[in-house]
Amino acid sequence: MTQPLQTLAPSASLSRRSVLIAMASTLAAVACGGGGSASSSPAPTPPPPTSGPARLTLKGSQMLTPDGTPIILRGMNEGTWGEMRSTDAAMLAGQGAKVVRVLIRWWGLYGGTDVESRVDASPGHFDPAHVTRLLQEIQWCLDAGLWVVVAIDSNCGQNGLQNTDMAAYCDPSGLYPGGRNFWTDLTQRQLFKEAWIYLAGLLKTKPNIAFYELLPEPLQGWDSTYGDDVSAFYQELMTAIEDVAGDTRTPFLVGARDAYNINLCDEAYIATPRWANRVVYTGNLFIHPNGTQAQNLATIDSRLGALATMKTNRNVPVFIQQFGVRSGDDPGQFYLDAGLSRMNAAGIGYTGWQWRQNTTSPDEYAVVIEDPNTGADIVKTGVLQVYSKYWKA
Repeated sequence: MTQPLQTLAPSASLSRRSVLIAMASTLAAVACGGGGSASSSPAPTPPPPTSGPARLTLKGSQMLTPDGTPIILRGMNEGTWGEMRSTDAAMLAGQGAKVVRVLIRWWGLYGGTDVESRVDASPGHFDPAHVTRLLQEIQWCLDAGLWVVVAIDSNCGQNGLQNTDMAAYCDPSGLYPGGRNFWTDLTQRQLFKEAWIYLAGLLKTKPNIAFYELLPEPLQGWDSTYGDDVSAFYQELMTAIEDVAGDTRTPFLVGARDAYNINLCDEAYIATPRWANRVVYTGNLFIHPNGTQAQNLATIDSRLGALATMKTNRNVPVFIQQFGVRSGDDPGQFYLDAGLSRMNAAGIGYTGWQWRQNTTSPDEYAVVIEDPNTGADIVKTGVLQVYSKYWKA
């Protein structure tokens, strides 16, 4: 989840023509703000394709396990880099979860130290230690019998204008007034594609990889004329993963512009026949109670209804990769229960935001926080009990 301090709208003077000019001009660019210098060397050649590891099969709006049984994935995010513990996956599985979403961060300004994983000169343009850590977290989940959603997050790549600090980090020379990202800087786009080729080459032989989530929350605040650009970007990555990395079996998870605006989910639909039964569609469903109880519930119903309608009308599988409400906004778990019950009733899977978070505040999303004095785990038992009830339902 990107948590901006202040969203900066794209420059009013930025036209479609200027974006295209900027994209073309960046083919000669090599500097990457904050992420090391761009490398022209290709990612390592992946091993030849193999078959066999367990994967979901998509059939219309259904997801099927390898034995053909319909499955609805419900579980949790391990969203804060480096916070996962070796016992977390087994605990989640014991509470009834079936899936965990894990993220590696690439090119962006992130809170804390040693979070960004981008190192252009290394294999796949990743810090090798970060890849090792990601693979360890995935293995903990696999050992617990869980499915895993793998995402590469990039705060610069998705937008680059989340706040003034992010804009300066992504574009230190100030050459991209509309935001330096994967649509305005094609050099960075190519490096990101090589990162996915490398990571998919490592993961394609592992079992129970549920989806590749290609890039969370693209183009926050950008208008509808960029819908096709987001779709083209996703399809470029999907093609590279299939044709270069040799992974033709792992489903892809994609969402609409405006940071996975769930109300725009249908805009993300990809009609190209090649991608039939290969793509799962998503949107964010965070609950921010700011009206009457009736108004807040109506908002949940409306937003969830947009994804449910897409599922029915397009006959495609859907999944909410980030669902949650801050505990400080929901002390009695009323809205948490309301959201979970509605997703279960609609037959829509999800991963809650989030399991651990590097905070001592009981008011944040995390189920597990740190004791302010000892650093020991504090589990919000009331929150976990609500999640567990619906995971086991």
